[in-house]
Amino acid sequence: MKTKPGQESSAVRARLLDAAVQLFAEQGVAGTTVAEIAAAAGVTSAMVHYHFKTKDQLLDAVVAEKLVGEFIAFVADAIARDASDPLALVERLVWRIVEASDAMPWLPPLWVREVISEGGALREKLIQRVDLGQPERFKAGLAAAQRAGRVNPEINPQLTFMSIIALTMLPLSMAKNWDRIPLIGRVSKQDLGRHVVALLQHGLAAAPAPLALNWV
Repeated sequence: MKTKPGQESSAVRARLLDAAVQLFAEQGVAGTTVAEIAAAAGVTSAMVHYHFKTKDQLLDAVVAEKLVGEFIAFVADAIARDASDPLALVERLVWRIVEASDAMPWLPPLWVREVISEGGALREKLIQRVDLGQPERFKAGLAAAQRAGRVNPEINPQLTFMSIIALTMLPLSMAKNWDRIPLIGRVSKQDLGRHVVALLQHGLAAAPAPLALNWV
C-alpha cells in the first residue's frame, strides 16, 4: 500500500525531531548543524527547512513535542492519578522517570545539557511552555501531609520535586559510563530507582516521637 503524501511528510518530520534530540543530547544544540540533523534523518537540508523554517522553530518543536508532549505528560500522569499519598507518589515519579529514560535514551543527557545547565538552549523555552499545575498539586499535597504529621517537617515542599529530578536525571545522563566510574561500578537503572525511592522516602518519613523517659 502506497504511503499518502501527508503521512510521508508527517513521518519525515517525526524522524527529524528524533534525529535532533539524539544529536542535541550527544553534542549539544550549539554544536549541532541542520546538515547533521538532515543526514541523521536520511533527508536533505532543504527538507529540514521545509518543516522548520529556522533552527529556533525546530527547538520550539523539540520542547513542545518531545519534552512537554512526551516526557512531561508521561510524568504528570503519575500525579494526576493520585497525589494524596506523597510517599507513594514519590515512588511513582521516580519510576516514571526511569521508564522514560528507557523509552527516550536521549532524554537525561539532553535535560542536563540544555535544560538545567547554565545557558542551556532549551531552558527558557521549557519554562514558557510547561504547565506548573501538576507540580503545584504535588507541592500542596506534600504540605498537607506535613501539617497532618505524616511527612518530615524539615522537608521543603518547594524543593522536593526538583530533588526528584536531580537525583534521577543526573545519574541517568551518565548511565552508559557507570561501569567506568570506580565509585559507581556495575549498577542498573533498577538499582538507581530503588536507591532514589529509599533515599527520598526515608527523608520524607516523619521522625518518630522521642521516647518518654521515666526518672523515678
